[in-house]
Amino acid sequence: MGAKDSKPQVISYEEAAKRVNNVELKRLKDTFGKYSTPNGLLQQSIFLSEIIGDTVPSNLADLIYTAWGGTAKGITFKDLLSGLVLLTRGTQDEKCRFIFSLYAKDINSVVTKDNVVNYTTKYSDGWNLENISSLFDEAEAVNYSKFREWLITNPCSTSLTQWLLSDPCPITLSNDLETPTFYQTLSGVTHLDEQEIIDLEKKYWQLKNLSSNGKFDIELFLSFASAPISSNSDEDVSKFSIARGLFSAFDENCDGHLDFKEIVCGISAACRGPLVERIKFCFKIFDVDRDGVFSYSEVTQLIESLKRLAVEQFPENSSDADSLEITDLIANEMESVDLESFLMWAVKRNALEHLLDMLHQLCHVVLGLRPASRTEEGKLIQNWLRREVKRGYRIGEFWYLISSIWWKQWSDYVAPNQDDPSKNPPSNAPLRNNPSDSGSDVGTVVRPRAIDNTCLVATSTVKATVLTGEGGRLRRELEKGKDYEVVPEAIWKALSAWYGGSPALPRQAVQFTESGPVELELYPLLLRLLRHSSTTNDNGPAWNGQSWNSIVGGYGAAALAGGYGYFPSATQQTPRRYLAYVAAFSQLATVSQTYEYLCGRLRLKFDDVRLWLMKDDHCLVLLEDENATLASLSCRDNDQLLIEVRNKDLTWPEEMVSLSGQSGDKYRQALPSEKGATGLNNLGNTCFMNASLQCVSNTQALTQYFTSSMHLLELNRDNPLGMKGNIAKDYGDLIRDIWKGKSRTIAPLRLRWTIGKYAPRFNGYQQHDAQELLAFLLDGLHEDLNRVHDKPYVELSDSEGRPDVVVAQEAWENHLLRNRSIVVELFHGQLKSKVTCGVCQRESVRFDPFNYLSLPLPLESYVHVEVVVLRLDGSVPVKYGLRLPMDATYLLLKERLASLCQISPDHLLFAEVSGAMIKTFPGLNNKVRPTSGLALFAYQVLSSTEVIQFLPVNGGNIGAPDSGAKEANRNNNKIGHHSNNQIPKVIDKGGDTNATTTSSEVRRPVGICMNVMSTVFCRKNGTSPGQESLPQRSTNAIQQPVTNGGTNDERNGDRSSLASTSSGSGGLGSPVSLTSNNSSTQELNGSLGMGASFLVVYHRKMIRQDLYFVSPHKTRPSLFGLPLLVPLAWRTDVVSSSGDERNRMLVLQTTSQDLYRCVWTLVSRLVSPSPPTDSGTLPNHAHDCDDSLGYEFPFTLKVVQANGIHCGICPWTKFCKGCPLAPTPDPLPNGSETNSSYIEGVLNYCIAVDWEPTALHLRYQTSLEKVFDEDPSVAKALHQQTEPVSLEQCLQAFTREEQLSGDEKYYCPKCATHQPATKKLQIWRLPPILIVHLKRFQFVNHRWIKSHKAVQFPHNNLDFTEFLAAIPSETLVRHRQMASSSMPPNGVAESSKDESNDISPKHSISSSVPYSNGHPPNIREVITGNESTRKRLESTSLITHPVHDEDLIDFHQHRLLPGYNKLDITYSLYAAVCHSGIMGGGHYISYAKNPNGKWFYYNDSTCKESSANQIEGQTAYMLFFERDGIDMKAYLPKLREPSTSSAESANSESTSGKVAVAVSGLEEEEGKKCCIM
Repeated sequence: MGAKDSKPQVISYEEAAKRVNNVELKRLKDTFGKYSTPNGLLQQSIFLSEIIGDTVPSNLADLIYTAWGGTAKGITFKDLLSGLVLLTRGTQDEKCRFIFSLYAKDINSVVTKDNVVNYTTKYSDGWNLENISSLFDEAEAVNYSKFREWLITNPCSTSLTQWLLSDPCPITLSNDLETPTFYQTLSGVTHLDEQEIIDLEKKYWQLKNLSSNGKFDIELFLSFASAPISSNSDEDVSKFSIARGLFSAFDENCDGHLDFKEIVCGISAACRGPLVERIKFCFKIFDVDRDGVFSYSEVTQLIESLKRLAVEQFPENSSDADSLEITDLIANEMESVDLESFLMWAVKRNALEHLLDMLHQLCHVVLGLRPASRTEEGKLIQNWLRREVKRGYRIGEFWYLISSIWWKQWSDYVAPNQDDPSKNPPSNAPLRNNPSDSGSDVGTVVRPRAIDNTCLVATSTVKATVLTGEGGRLRRELEKGKDYEVVPEAIWKALSAWYGGSPALPRQAVQFTESGPVELELYPLLLRLLRHSSTTNDNGPAWNGQSWNSIVGGYGAAALAGGYGYFPSATQQTPRRYLAYVAAFSQLATVSQTYEYLCGRLRLKFDDVRLWLMKDDHCLVLLEDENATLASLSCRDNDQLLIEVRNKDLTWPEEMVSLSGQSGDKYRQALPSEKGATGLNNLGNTCFMNASLQCVSNTQALTQYFTSSMHLLELNRDNPLGMKGNIAKDYGDLIRDIWKGKSRTIAPLRLRWTIGKYAPRFNGYQQHDAQELLAFLLDGLHEDLNRVHDKPYVELSDSEGRPDVVVAQEAWENHLLRNRSIVVELFHGQLKSKVTCGVCQRESVRFDPFNYLSLPLPLESYVHVEVVVLRLDGSVPVKYGLRLPMDATYLLLKERLASLCQISPDHLLFAEVSGAMIKTFPGLNNKVRPTSGLALFAYQVLSSTEVIQFLPVNGGNIGAPDSGAKEANRNNNKIGHHSNNQIPKVIDKGGDTNATTTSSEVRRPVGICMNVMSTVFCRKNGTSPGQESLPQRSTNAIQQPVTNGGTNDERNGDRSSLASTSSGSGGLGSPVSLTSNNSSTQELNGSLGMGASFLVVYHRKMIRQDLYFVSPHKTRPSLFGLPLLVPLAWRTDVVSSSGDERNRMLVLQTTSQDLYRCVWTLVSRLVSPSPPTDSGTLPNHAHDCDDSLGYEFPFTLKVVQANGIHCGICPWTKFCKGCPLAPTPDPLPNGSETNSSYIEGVLNYCIAVDWEPTALHLRYQTSLEKVFDEDPSVAKALHQQTEPVSLEQCLQAFTREEQLSGDEKYYCPKCATHQPATKKLQIWRLPPILIVHLKRFQFVNHRWIKSHKAVQFPHNNLDFTEFLAAIPSETLVRHRQMASSSMPPNGVAESSKDESNDISPKHSISSSVPYSNGHPPNIREVITGNESTRKRLESTSLITHPVHDEDLIDFHQHRLLPGYNKLDITYSLYAAVCHSGIMGGGHYISYAKNPNGKWFYYNDSTCKESSANQIEGQTAYMLFFERDGIDMKAYLPKLREPSTSSAESANSESTSGKVAVAVSGLEEEEGKKCCIM
């Protein structure tokens, strides 16, 4: 057994070939060819899956593969056939010889006992040691005859022998059982054959793929059905139309969209059925309310629709329809018309002739049904074409050209036979006779071949891919009627489907002038599309049609090596332009439409593409006007259009070539529309620099400073902290070029090189942080323009309890002693930092300058979870949405979900579902995994605390309360033995008054919210005394579990002891997986509580295989739909009684019939109803013929393993796919009963619902499987999850008090040691220009991440009062209160005096309650409130130095225009930098407002007019605000002459202006300009 040497087969190939017939041999060869490799071998993996199957143990399967002649490379067909014949049709002697050869070298040798035992142990999963020992009673070695005699006597000694010697063999070569396919089923119940149904399916999917939402809904249906039926394209959607009624007639299940079965059955009833069936279908079109009768209004709609249809579509035969009257069918509004009366009226008046003809055309031409005869085909096409030609062209429609040669052949072919017209009756024959169309065409006319339009197309000499579907360029001087015919799109698609052919020649109907006619554009513009290909030395062109064109090196290497603006050819490769595509566009197509089409066709981002029109070889015009048409741009045939795509480093290839000076091309771009509307070339991932520069460039005061060349007079080249004036000079040169307004784009080469020189971290071609670049730029500009040439030494001093006003003024003056520049005046503000010792409460206050605020984004601390709840009553599942904390467990999720779905938490079980299988039951203590990729479902089940309270707490099966019992079961699970579960014992102390169970007590659920379960699980007939029925559900509140013993709290406390068996929890430990094929199914299901309170049920169907090797693989089980959980009911019975103790056993109450009924309750919503017996709803022909639901249940329940594929009872040697359960009233055995041995142990496995093929194909509605009702909580939770944060929240997080502990402890001078403390930041002085940096890049859990959280920010009237320090904030609040009221300031001053007398927050401070946490209330509330709302801040500064209303100080010292109050401080947004994409990559863009008030969008070299509303909060990274009313000119220095002595004089003046305590000294700063006087 397991011989390593190659042995001859027991049956030769020649002998094996004689034992199979020709059909079987051909099938086996075809199957082998399907799976074999090119060298004619079948690999071992295919052998195991397609022949042996995955039920056979892997080691045994490998043994058989080797014994049949398989090698590492594979197995030949001859060896495979020999082995298959031996397995399926070999004689007993041949099989014995094969088994003997596994142990022995050859037939003449002997086998030893050790050899048999060793190999049997290794390769067999079950054996009988006693039987094997009997073989060697007489000797330790036996020959073949002795072995054969023993083997025939003991065929079940091993699992292998049991399989091979079983009679009959479970595996055969052929399987005569035929499972009908989907097409066969539909063909059997409709008037269509299989091929027609297959063709219809192809057309169905073609139409469905045109849907925007992926559904065949009424919107898609009307798009192709309305035009043929009604000529009014602007029909009111609220009114009835034949097209809408037709959709309703097709939509049998009224779910709002059509599946393929409904389309097929509807077509069959409308076109191929007998006259009565066709009239019934028409009845459904006008039966709007589907009540089976016509009301007066419905009859009115019927008559009006028929008249309108006749006039619009059949004007030559509309006289009969004009005679139709409502009174012919119904007398008054009180009457109704039934189906029988309608049939008589329709036949008598021939009233539906036009409607049936239109349905006939629609089903064939649009829906894809092939005509039954050539004459019928001709009438269909010609009638459709006649109607469309009469209607005329409509702008935007496509008509197709067909060669006149082919059209004439087709016309002759479909012409009716004049000699014998009865052979080809018209499709719209009189309804009274309805002669059948046999389709037998008589005559010698040959059927045309495929449509050939090549004679209409000129030969193309261009070798390039065609991007558009115009089919080719037409030859000139073609004449309609002589050379070609034009047909509508529907006719072309129908003819090409029936005959095939090419090329398709669609031409669009256009109107070149407003007063001109609508005509077909036969000759659209044919443009040649060029792309770039960079030539390299190694690998040739870098662009391969899919990847980016990367140009790395170039300007950067040259600039850093020896200057800027110089590009040696050795470093910069000139991209070669080559002809990549050709495409045809309408002359009326706009530039925007051209961009959109090319980006979609080539899968390019819109912002990464530019189009250049090449007028000649060296003149390129950038297409920027999106509304311009190609005709207005003077585009002609064969013009060249260059598609320029950004390089990988975000540079533009043409810009790089232009900057290098190697190209002789002339680039024509329009001048900027406004000064400053100039883009900046990307020089290799320099979008971070370009975006920042554009925002700073639109800072008016700073830009005016540089455009006036004032910076040249203030350059500080001696500053050791500066860049010798290079940054300021190069930046000034760039700003002057931008604001000249003479260039559309500018390359910031000099500034880029200078930045890289002094900050090497910005070198290279990697993406960098725009905020870091901005900080470096502002610092560099400040140091290069610093008016302080000799910086004095300034020593910082602590606050030491001094007033904040004094300390802040001192710190600011110290800052100005060393730093004076226009950058300081515009961008620098002051922050207050207060640290409070947590032990001694000592406060340390510092004031530091800042030039931007870095605001943290609140980290997302919640997860969004969607759960679908499946109830036991079979209702439509409901999806719920929840927002949970980041570390939430499934226990919390269950509690939150229970309150939403009104189901007790004990009745919910979570399951993660993938496809059609339950993957895991997550444990309640596990964290919720919203990104696991699995759908989360919550099943309503019976709580284990209600169904069975005495399950073993160790998580084992019933009857396995301890490890010893488990081991016993494991040893008994061998061949020929089913696992017999032991009877669990329940000890009941007779004298215990708290006993909860009596003899024969039924452990039933309480409070199940389903009446049907009362009938399924709680039968009163045959119950023992003391049994009680299921209580009714309360409709007012959630029914909580109630048992006879213990309170709810006590039972909840005991729930942990049912960790692995509680169906309500799914286990409190690790999640249980059902996906392991190697795990014992019994152990898996036992750990989940199967056999305790529920069974897992899978939907299953059989897929027929035309090519297969052996019978088990002719039909393969396939799982589909949503898995179910079916509850079970138990009771406990007394087994024996001894003394005070009574032993009890569990008895299952659920019968197999109950199981069927419960499954039917859960799945009935997925099955369309049976045909009614009355004249209510009218089914179509297919449903009339379907009797699958004539039985009690349209499915069979089978016992399967956890994978849902293999039988859960039979050993693998049977190759069983599941033993069926009959719907009998006998209880299901729980493993200890033997009255139904063939389902013994069923509770340790799952159940498969095997659907009857007819019911599955016709009744089962696949579209309803994933249809869930959506609870409002889904939208609410999703809104909460995606709700943006406000800028105010970010500022609150910035100014929020933080704790300093651990390594961040504060060194307290008073305590003389490090102590825990609190730190708080607040704004003391606001700069005129405030830059807000949103910290999207954060270091979390030892890695950097980017937050994509959207941030809402105001564009105007931004008020920072709430985030100022106490004294500046209180100053602004007092000013606004005084401005909004007439209260004299003396009263306020008096209250301030009162407040200072008592600083304890525990006491009332005057009449004002201090603000909490140092923040004032909302400013709007303060301003609009009365005197009582004027509250003081709870601040030490305010307590010791209150603000007096009569002496309000401006702490910000901004220079304002006349008319603006210095204490009315609001800001407006004027620029923003946005970052899209991931961290370490992505792309920066910017928005900025010019001095004229217009917003512009800057994307490197692209600059377009925009608006502030287009700034996305999700990508905003830096926001630039300026104070309202700022006087820009006041910040410009009044220069007289540049001299160092003047600068020193200015510095000395600033030194002499110190103010000790008087705050009024701040106002003197307004007279001391930061300039050289």
